[in-house]
Amino acid sequence: MEFMSNLSGDSAGADRPSLFELIAQDQMRDLLRPALRYLLTVYAERYPRYLLRAHQYFDEAYLLLSWLVERHYLAQWGASFSENFYGLKRARTSERGDKWTSTDVSRSLLFLVGLPYLKLKLDEAFDKTRGGAAAELFGEDEDETPLRRRAVRVFRVVYPWINAGYHGATLAYHIAYLYDRTRFYSPWLHLQGIEVRRMSMQDYEASERYRNAVAAGSSKGVMLRRLLAFGLARGLDWLKVLLPMGMFFFKFLEWWYASDYHKRTQVRPIPPPPEPVQPDEHGLPLPADPNICPICLKHRTNPAALPTGYAYCYPCIFHHVEEHGRCPVTLARVELEQIRKLYTSGI
Repeated sequence: MEFMSNLSGDSAGADRPSLFELIAQDQMRDLLRPALRYLLTVYAERYPRYLLRAHQYFDEAYLLLSWLVERHYLAQWGASFSENFYGLKRARTSERGDKWTSTDVSRSLLFLVGLPYLKLKLDEAFDKTRGGAAAELFGEDEDETPLRRRAVRVFRVVYPWINAGYHGATLAYHIAYLYDRTRFYSPWLHLQGIEVRRMSMQDYEASERYRNAVAAGSSKGVMLRRLLAFGLARGLDWLKVLLPMGMFFFKFLEWWYASDYHKRTQVRPIPPPPEPVQPDEHGLPLPADPNICPICLKHRTNPAALPTGYAYCYPCIFHHVEEHGRCPVTLARVELEQIRKLYTSGI
């Protein structure tokens, strides 16, 4: 990581993270959503009575969970969950003062939680309006009003440009940050007047003093409430360890069950062949030479076999089954489709 950090240069100070660290924490935040969805899908299949509704409204449930987690980390550490995992913090620009306020927490929540949710819903709406081949086949819904159809057509034309501008602006800020042209690695941080820095030892000590002060109290009621708040805060802090480990564990399980290694462990020994069907006393007797056809009593040519396990000349057994519908040796019922030709190579 030191090598990566040095790529951005030291001109802005040691507290300036490299672009690679910032992109890594962005990717970590993006990976949490599909990992949690995968986890919920697995358990919703086992316990549909309890988890099916949560799976149906996963986007809203994840929005609420993200809001709770991010709000805790922003208020406690002055950083998002993924930023705190990489030892980063958010700081106001010098023009606006250094004190982290509740307004900064609310603005950060808006862009950390609200904006991705809005982007997700717009992407889903665009996919639905685009429709693909099915929409071209069946045409537009006749129940839609002319105003709605016009709005859908405008949205279908305009949104790709908005999406391109969204990603283009982010890429432009990444490049500018890489070459030390701006302190903000994303346009959303620029709008808030917030930059991302590395956490110092003083930041960790200040946070620890704050949590110890919260845990202290005079009366039993106040102490109980503060202990509950302290325990909840500790539990949320453990998420930065448990969630990445859980995400890695379930991705590993997904790979394991799809790999050849898992299939090899499930391979069982080949079962022994079934006992041969014994000849019926009223059927044709078996010749002493196994190369002789039981029907024509000649050397077997163009061999074919029945499911009963006995081989004959193909013309002989075909006509016999066609006429009698039974195996000539065991008298078991067979069909013409059950005759299997045998191919042998001469030595």
